[in-house]
Amino acid sequence: MDREKIVEAVRDWLENDDWRYEYDVEYPLIKTGVTLDSKIKSGSILIIFNEDNYTVYLTVPINGNKDDLGELNKYLAMANYGLRNGNFELDMNDGEIRYKTYVNCAGLESLPEEIIKASIYVGWVMMDRYGDGIAALALGFSDADTEIKKAEKQDED
Repeated sequence: MDREKIVEAVRDWLENDDWRYEYDVEYPLIKTGVTLDSKIKSGSILIIFNEDNYTVYLTVPINGNKDDLGELNKYLAMANYGLRNGNFELDMNDGEIRYKTYVNCAGLESLPEEIIKASIYVGWVMMDRYGDGIAALALGFSDADTEIKKAEKQDED
C-alpha cells in the first residue's frame, strides 16, 4: 500500500469516527488531540506517514525533571514489558514522554479499520493507564516500583 492510500484510509477513518484534526500535506502528517482520564489531562497525537507505513505518537504536555529521569525511565521500561502493540519512549535529553505505535502497510491492498483504530487508541489507553505514575515520577513525588504496582492493579480491578 502506498502513502497516498494510507493517508486516505486514516483520514476516512478519523472523519467517520468524528475526529477533528489538521492535515499537513507537505510532510505529510496529521495532528489532533485527546482528553486523558489521568492526572495528565491531555495529549497530542501526531500521525506521520511514510512510503509504506505510518507511525502514531501520543505526547503529553509534561516532561520529566532531569533529576528524576532515572526513576521515570525505570517506570516506563516496566510498563513496556509485555506490551503487544507499541511502547513508551522517553527522551533522556529533554524529558519528553510519548507512546509510539508503528503500522507496516507494505504488501497490503487495503488498511482495515480495526488496525487504524487500534493504532490510534492504544496510546490513549496506555496514557490513561500509566499517566498518573508518569505525572508522579516526572514531578519527583514517587518511585517507579510504587507507581507500576498502582498502574497494574487497575488491570486487576
